Amino acid sequence: MKKTLLIATLIALCTGAFAQIGPDLYFIEFTDKNNTPYSLDNPLEYLSQRAIERRQAQNIAIDSLDLPVNPSYIAALQELGLEIVNPTKWLNGTTVRTDDYNLVLQARNLPFVKSTPRFEIDTVETAKKVNKTMMVKGNNPSTNILAPKYTDSEYGFSYNQIALHNGHLLHAEGFKGEGMLIAVTDGGFTNADQMRSLEYLRNSGRIVATRDFAYGNSSVYGHHAHGSMVLSIMAGYLPGEYIGCAPEADYILITSESDDYEEIIEEFNWVSAIEYADSMGADLANVSLGYVDFDSERYNHSRDDMDGHTNPSSIGANIAASRGMIIVVAAGNSGQDENGHVWIGAPSDAYDIITVGAIDVYEDCAPFSSYGFVEENRIKPDIVSVGWNAYADYINDSIATGSGTSFATPLSTGLIACFWQKFHDKTSAEIREAIFSATRPTNPIWDGDTTLTTGTPNIFTGRGIVDFEVASNLLTEKTENQASFGIELYPTPTSDIITINLNSDKKAQMNIFSIDGRLLDYKKNVSHEAKYDFAKYPAGKYIVSISIDKQIVFSQTIIKQ
Repeated sequence: MKKTLLIATLIALCTGAFAQIGPDLYFIEFTDKNNTPYSLDNPLEYLSQRAIERRQAQNIAIDSLDLPVNPSYIAALQELGLEIVNPTKWLNGTTVRTDDYNLVLQARNLPFVKSTPRFEIDTVETAKKVNKTMMVKGNNPSTNILAPKYTDSEYGFSYNQIALHNGHLLHAEGFKGEGMLIAVTDGGFTNADQMRSLEYLRNSGRIVATRDFAYGNSSVYGHHAHGSMVLSIMAGYLPGEYIGCAPEADYILITSESDDYEEIIEEFNWVSAIEYADSMGADLANVSLGYVDFDSERYNHSRDDMDGHTNPSSIGANIAASRGMIIVVAAGNSGQDENGHVWIGAPSDAYDIITVGAIDVYEDCAPFSSYGFVEENRIKPDIVSVGWNAYADYINDSIATGSGTSFATPLSTGLIACFWQKFHDKTSAEIREAIFSATRPTNPIWDGDTTLTTGTPNIFTGRGIVDFEVASNLLTEKTENQASFGIELYPTPTSDIITINLNSDKKAQMNIFSIDGRLLDYKKNVSHEAKYDFAKYPAGKYIVSISIDKQIVFSQTIIKQ
């Protein structure tokens, strides 16, 4: 799935036109959430208790973005004769369906409808059909069983792709994802209600919810097998034959992609889907999807459009991450695109997510893995995992190899879930920081006739391969240091002053970094109780670290309101 939305360059050209985002489909954006019946004081009306507790555990405030769209605005559109498809509270609007454009023009005159939506483009007519690869390269499972690099009596075929990251050590400690809730957004889950490898998942009641945003609330157990294969990499459980990387986690299965067309509507579907996952209290989301090319070629996304905050799916991913979720996204399979579209797709360009490229079990970079970038302290992809000849269940109870960043992504998502289970008192930002700090570079990258020097980070493999044993050691050491020095930092969020408590006679240095790693300020000789004024900084996220004897003993993300 390679799709995108060309926004910035078209807004100036199309002022006054509504956005047709698929066959008879439009996005209507509202001006506000005024007079809504929902209140920030009663979040249980629109967030689950689990979602609220996830925010409380990470000191994340509930704000106006969390309020649903005003139901009276929805009702007014329905009275005009527009069919409501998927409202989105984060983008404050709704997708609608109609074959009468005059109704759209009437909606445009309503006082609560923006005359120039953020995602305005001119009329789209379905053109050439884009092949829906679903982020998987087309291997033949009947002929593509490869001999594993190593074998294991319990894991069977999945051992190598898990052991490459020392994920089996997490499992040996008892961390297999229990208590973690993973949302899987995809194009369908054909036979997931019957597959042998998912029988343990079903029988233990760990598919806690399903939802369809693509076909109008039909069953998710159809349409496409892609989601089922992705799910098997995490949740599969056939001892002695195949074990997934998070077999004890709970799952939400969400369909957001359509087989009928390749249009921008699917990007809006995904935003509504990730909002639902957030409201259900999901800890992580697996996103083996991407948006680069559409049936209407004039809206294909260029490399420059991947700026992390323009596309609706990227905006949605950033907001989801700000709610305390870990969003894990496939980089894409365009690295060998003969049309030159070799770059990553949205929402993998978003800022506070984890973007995953593909390697094989020998640590060689997959030639199809989409290119990212290392610029302005922004790294994409962030990490890599096995997505080149990775093992999955091909829905017919055939364990076979397949290739695509779609497979590297759930392998990362599941192991991160196990890691977060082990350190469940840590925030999503602390978990991301720990795994980014526990990477190693891959083998040299072969690009045509040129062997490129492996560096970390680089545009092909980012920081490299995560070693969860190293990450565990780093986070354990950090936790012990924090306890031994009695370090506390509060409040967060803050509008001005933070306080740092340090129970040590040693002098410490405090460093203030931007979220992209730039040193903004520092303070020497910090001891006992110290104050620091954040009033001079604009709203956003910052990182505060404490060093003693030139060793970092504490770091924490601060939200400046």
